[in-house]
Amino acid sequence: MKIMLATQKDSKEIADIIKRHAQDDYMGYATFSESYIKGKMKKNNFFFVAEDNDKIIGCVRASIVDIDLTEIRTLCVDEAHRKKGIATDLLQKALDFLKGKNMRKVAARCKADNKEAIRLFEKTGFEKEGYFKEHYRKGIDVVQMGKFL
Repeated sequence: MKIMLATQKDSKEIADIIKRHAQDDYMGYATFSESYIKGKMKKNNFFFVAEDNDKIIGCVRASIVDIDLTEIRTLCVDEAHRKKGIATDLLQKALDFLKGKNMRKVAARCKADNKEAIRLFEKTGFEKEGYFKEHYRKGIDVVQMGKFL
């Protein structure tokens, strides 16, 4: 298994893995396509992928939203490959990259009841910063996590 910065050629597989992990009650991922990913790659968005046998099994997207502020927008690992530290490795690779780009802070949001995601972010040094009631969808509360680099 290897983790690397994605390139344009990875766009279709990235769109496919994000769609496989889409949660209709949280965010509308139906718009994710190869062209959407390619467009994001041109606009201060960086995708890191985990590959196993030349197949993308996980990805993380970091989006630079201000001069020194970044958001983790997507983090997913295929179910068959979970509990192996891949999400941690993906997130750490993105954090190291962002630190090298002189980012000051990284923010991430997840569903308030997603204990695994919250635990992952806390394990990598994020702290809870906010709680948003029904932030993206009715009945879906969101926690914002933050980490200073």
